[in-house]
Amino acid sequence: MKEPDGLKKVLLIDHIEGQCRCIIGFKYGDAREAYMCGEPVYQRRGKKLSSWCFYHHGQMHTTVAQQNRESDQSAEIPQVISIVRTP
Repeated sequence: MKEPDGLKKVLLIDHIEGQCRCIIGFKYGDAREAYMCGEPVYQRRGKKLSSWCFYHHGQMHTTVAQQNRESDQSAEIPQVISIVRTP
Protein backbone atom coordinates (compact mmCIF):
# COMPACT_ATOMS: atom_id res chain seq x y z
CA MET A 1 0.00 0.00 0.00
CA LYS A 2 1.73 3.16 -1.21
CA GLU A 3 1.03 6.48 0.50
CA PRO A 4 -0.51 9.10 -1.85
CA ASP A 5 1.98 11.77 -2.97
CA GLY A 6 -0.41 14.68 -2.28
CA LEU A 7 -0.55 15.91 -5.87
CA LYS A 8 -4.32 15.33 -6.03
CA LYS A 9 -5.12 17.08 -2.75
CA VAL A 10 -8.21 19.25 -2.89
CA LEU A 11 -9.79 21.83 -0.61
CA LEU A 12 -12.88 20.62 1.21
CA ILE A 13 -15.07 23.22 -0.53
CA ASP A 14 -13.86 21.99 -3.97
CA HIS A 15 -14.42 18.29 -3.19
CA ILE A 16 -16.42 16.21 -5.67
CA GLU A 17 -17.97 12.75 -5.32
CA GLY A 18 -15.50 9.91 -5.80
CA GLN A 19 -12.51 11.63 -4.15
CA CYS A 20 -10.94 10.44 -0.88
CA ARG A 21 -12.21 12.49 2.07
CA CYS A 22 -9.27 11.93 4.41
CA ILE A 23 -8.12 15.30 5.78
CA ILE A 24 -4.38 15.61 5.19
CA GLY A 25 -3.75 19.23 6.17
CA PHE A 26 -5.04 22.78 6.36
CA LYS A 27 -4.48 25.81 4.13
CA TYR A 28 -2.40 28.34 6.10
CA GLY A 29 -3.17 26.32 9.26
CA ASP A 30 -6.82 27.43 9.15
CA ALA A 31 -9.15 24.62 10.27
CA ARG A 32 -11.94 26.08 8.10
CA GLU A 33 -9.91 25.35 4.95
CA ALA A 34 -9.10 21.64 5.12
CA TYR A 35 -7.17 19.80 2.42
CA MET A 36 -8.50 16.35 1.58
CA CYS A 37 -6.54 13.54 -0.09
CA GLY A 38 -8.42 13.70 -3.42
CA GLU A 39 -7.32 10.25 -4.68
CA PRO A 40 -10.03 8.05 -6.27
CA VAL A 41 -12.06 6.19 -3.62
CA TYR A 42 -11.80 2.48 -2.88
CA GLN A 43 -14.67 0.19 -3.88
CA ARG A 44 -15.01 -3.52 -3.22
CA ARG A 45 -17.12 -5.56 -5.60
CA GLY A 46 -20.72 -5.71 -4.40
CA LYS A 47 -20.20 -3.01 -1.75
CA LYS A 48 -21.08 0.66 -1.79
CA LEU A 49 -18.42 3.27 -2.49
CA SER A 50 -16.03 4.04 0.35
CA SER A 51 -15.19 7.58 1.48
CA TRP A 52 -11.44 6.86 1.39
CA CYS A 53 -8.84 5.83 -1.18
CA PHE A 54 -7.22 2.40 -1.01
CA TYR A 55 -4.35 3.68 1.18
CA HIS A 56 -6.46 5.54 3.77
CA HIS A 57 -9.10 2.77 3.80
CA GLY A 58 -6.34 0.29 4.67
CA GLN A 59 -4.91 2.63 7.31
CA MET A 60 -8.29 3.03 8.99
CA HIS A 61 -9.07 -0.70 9.04
CA THR A 62 -5.55 -1.74 10.03
CA THR A 63 -5.65 0.67 12.97
CA VAL A 64 -9.03 -0.63 14.17
CA ALA A 65 -7.90 -4.26 13.84
CA GLN A 66 -4.69 -3.55 15.76
CA GLN A 67 -6.61 -1.78 18.52
CA ASN A 68 -9.00 -4.73 18.82
CA ARG A 69 -6.07 -7.17 19.03
CA GLU A 70 -4.33 -5.06 21.65
CA SER A 71 -7.48 -4.74 23.76
CA ASP A 72 -8.00 -8.53 23.56
CA GLN A 73 -4.42 -9.15 24.67
CA SER A 74 -4.59 -6.64 27.51
CA ALA A 75 -7.67 -8.31 28.98
CA GLU A 76 -5.64 -10.99 30.69
CA ILE A 77 -7.08 -13.09 33.47
CA PRO A 78 -6.01 -11.59 36.77
CA GLN A 79 -3.62 -13.71 38.79
CA VAL A 80 -4.62 -14.89 42.23
CA ILE A 81 -2.51 -13.40 44.98
CA SER A 82 -2.28 -15.44 48.12
CA ILE A 83 -1.83 -13.62 51.39
CA VAL A 84 -0.32 -15.60 54.21
CA ARG A 85 -1.17 -14.26 57.65
CA THR A 86 0.78 -15.30 60.64
CA PRO A 87 -0.78 -14.94 64.08
